[in-house]
Amino acid sequence: MLAHQLRTPLSTINALAQGLIRRADRLSPIDVQTRAEKIWRASLRLDELVETILSYTRASAGGIVLNPSEFNPVELIRRVCREQGGQEPDRPFHFDIKDLPDVILGDPILLEQAFVIVVPNAMKYSRHDQSIDITARPEDGMIRITVKDRGIGIPERDLPFVLQPFFRGRNAKKLPGTGLGLGLAWYILKLHGGNLEVESRERRGTKVSLIVPETNTTGLSYSI
Repeated sequence: MLAHQLRTPLSTINALAQGLIRRADRLSPIDVQTRAEKIWRASLRLDELVETILSYTRASAGGIVLNPSEFNPVELIRRVCREQGGQEPDRPFHFDIKDLPDVILGDPILLEQAFVIVVPNAMKYSRHDQSIDITARPEDGMIRITVKDRGIGIPERDLPFVLQPFFRGRNAKKLPGTGLGLGLAWYILKLHGGNLEVESRERRGTKVSLIVPETNTTGLSYSI
């Protein structure tokens, strides 16, 4: 399955590049631009896959280390949603963010990586016209950030396994993915002393909560 996910964008890049080479003198500037954009998007997908695999490998070997600093959690949430939403301009995002502190202490790069895993998942498994709901609240010294979609959901019998490496739900196997993302996000949050929770109903949607302490960055030793 993983090899297939890597080959798919590579095959796209290869086919489009060969087409450009063979037909360069017959293609209009618009055709060239369209094909170039498809190559670019396929390369982004390949880069995302490779980065996920490398990050997961580092996590499995205990090679991820926290570099805590102060950052604004609201800015991080909105930036990730803006950047990811830019890939689907018609996708609605609804925000309900209340009472978060202006500054928390954590590793902003790793926490952004975890959020970047969860938000595109919500987009991938729901229709382009379905909204993604982002809520964030303080909760007993923690911050709970919830990403909710109205997509295909996860079958009940698959829910206990969604954090296991390479596991993919029965209804998601035809969609691109490695089965590593949620496990990596969980690991990042555990390093912060937080957690990741998944609730879902098939054909009704999924709700993923990222729970991170406001100040606890001591981290714990977790293996995947």
